[in-house]
Amino acid sequence: MASSNASNDFSLEGKGALIVGAEHPVGRAAAVALAEAGAKILLASQEPGTDKQLKEAGKLVNAAGIKPVIRVQDAATRADVSATADLAAKELGGLHILVNALDTPAYGPAEANDDTAFDKIIENNLKTVWMSCQEGARVMLARGGGVIVNITSVLAERGVPNAALYCAAKAAVLNLTRALALEWARKGIRVNAIQAGWLDDASSPANKDDEFSKTLLKYLPDNRLVKPEDLGGALLYLCSPTAGFVTGESIAVDGALRARV
Repeated sequence: MASSNASNDFSLEGKGALIVGAEHPVGRAAAVALAEAGAKILLASQEPGTDKQLKEAGKLVNAAGIKPVIRVQDAATRADVSATADLAAKELGGLHILVNALDTPAYGPAEANDDTAFDKIIENNLKTVWMSCQEGARVMLARGGGVIVNITSVLAERGVPNAALYCAAKAAVLNLTRALALEWARKGIRVNAIQAGWLDDASSPANKDDEFSKTLLKYLPDNRLVKPEDLGGALLYLCSPTAGFVTGESIAVDGALRARV
């Protein structure tokens, strides 16, 4: 009996989940984790022109037993984000879970970044999250609440050279999460974050065969990068009834990287 109750606590059966940034490895892994828990899934892109990646993610969700809705959108366009939130509510029987897996890595010397680079990095890593939270909450508030999880980076709390603007944007997402959690706590919306460690991703500088990547791997406690699938357990917990009184928090999935001085 205890085992059955515990299983039910992590069930997302009947819940509608929108994953924004589903073309990214982290977004794809998030969608599969929630589908395996029984959630109905809408896969939405961060950028247009990602049809192929979304279809690949859709196949994995299908394999988990859920037929997803797929929508190619531009997460930097308000009208697109708003329409996607409405579509999720319509197609999934309500928008109960929103996962923002929005990310555009940006690395380079601080002195080489001009105002155009600033605007692009902040828009793609912060403004998109802000708009997605706003539009998702608009739908959730009309239907009694929901859960928002923003996937950010350990660089939200740890600065590294040659990533000043990226670190600043990720830190802003973390504090945005806390502020929205306070604002919506009495309105039925929980808002939490996951801080991902250095990801095993093709776009990551950690995967380049150079001095930086070799030094980084030696520094990592587990001597390996974080796989996107490693985030699934933390995400499922934050989205599930088990975490019903957890809001304004962040969980680092980094193999103890932040435990280092």
